[in-house]
Amino acid sequence: MSLLPEGCFLNGNHFTTCQLQWRHWIIRANDALVDDVNGEGVIGQFPLLRPGDKEFVYESCSYQSSSRGSLKVPLLLSLAG
Repeated sequence: MSLLPEGCFLNGNHFTTCQLQWRHWIIRANDALVDDVNGEGVIGQFPLLRPGDKEFVYESCSYQSSSRGSLKVPLLLSLAG
């Protein structure tokens, strides 16, 4: 999936909007699970992304005792258009 100024693209298909419904953060350090965050939306919101709208930005953090790690973020989006 790509988010571009003209909309969302998934498998070659164009959508004018995409809205975050669910996210699952899997955070690892040195191959050990550090954090597993799973739930609806993000920070109590379900951001709707449309061409020309202001970008949606938020910050999150997770403590890691290592400088090496990985982040896996499956998302469930509603697509329209």
